[in-house]
Amino acid sequence: MAVLLLNASLQPLNVISHRRLVVLLTKERVAFMDGAAEQAAAEAVAGRRLPEGVVIVRLLRTIHVPRRLLRPNRRNLLLRDDHTCQYCGHVGTSAELTVDHVKPVSRGGAADRWENVVIACKKCNWRKSNRLPEEVGLHLRRKPAPLTQEYAHIIFLRYPELKAAYDRLLAVA
Repeated sequence: MAVLLLNASLQPLNVISHRRLVVLLTKERVAFMDGAAEQAAAEAVAGRRLPEGVVIVRLLRTIHVPRRLLRPNRRNLLLRDDHTCQYCGHVGTSAELTVDHVKPVSRGGAADRWENVVIACKKCNWRKSNRLPEEVGLHLRRKPAPLTQEYAHIIFLRYPELKAAYDRLLAVA
């Protein structure tokens, strides 16, 4: 089960754990979005079990959230490149894909820059090895760029069930 935390203005902030939800509820910092969800969660907690399904809560006070800079980690790279090899176009699972440095670190490339890392299948990454793509006849399908979407968009890419629940919530409101 996922718990979506919204700001008082209904802006998605984060996905929190059940433990964090209980802490915020006991400190009276959050409220459920509707009475039915609140009653279901209360019954689940009374029965010493976790609520099932998607739970959406909102903070009672608005907080200022600074813009978050996303890191070029494997998870974010897979989201940016749509689980697609940037050399041959193979779409695969995360287990079938690797992170490749366009300009190898051993040859002066940056290890953690959005512009220097892409998702590649194992075959293309092995073929490219410690060389530049042009040296082995590979070409990038898209120029690598930072993931610039809003943080809420990234949350919804990771948790599609939350996106559906959030859209239903906004349709009712």
